[in-house]
Amino acid sequence: MFQKLILILLFSCCFQVKSQNSQNIEEDENNSISNQLYTKCFENLNQGSEILEKYPAFKNAKICSIMYCIALLSYEKEDLKLVAEERMRGIATQLFREGTPVLLITGMESYERAQKNNENLEDDNHIIYISIAACTVSQFEARAREIINKQTKTLINNNSLKY
Repeated sequence: MFQKLILILLFSCCFQVKSQNSQNIEEDENNSISNQLYTKCFENLNQGSEILEKYPAFKNAKICSIMYCIALLSYEKEDLKLVAEERMRGIATQLFREGTPVLLITGMESYERAQKNNENLEDDNHIIYISIAACTVSQFEARAREIINKQTKTLINNNSLKY
């Protein structure tokens, strides 16, 4: 029951719209490249499908985006956390292969930093920064940042060694 409450709270936080002075600013925020990649569903992820089958709540769930994988990390069951971790590595790999490597950032003003860093996508290996948490970073958000960033940096380093 506690896990369901946490998941509901997390999803409500994920979908909470920041109040803005202008509707155009809000539309730009929702259409930003970082938001698109944060919520993008990767249909071909199958890591841990057999584990998810054991849990009726996840039998037909599409755990296919960074956002949903972060939510899955909040569960106490270690096998569910492993599924989330493997899927996040898969997402980071797919995004890298598509030419849109991502790094997750957190902390005060991380949303503004992501916006500023994403203005020029031709710099720093075309990295797209995604802000996932502001001042308070949960343990599972920190873990997600660690997983995605490590995978992305490994792929960038391995790719630069080939040249």
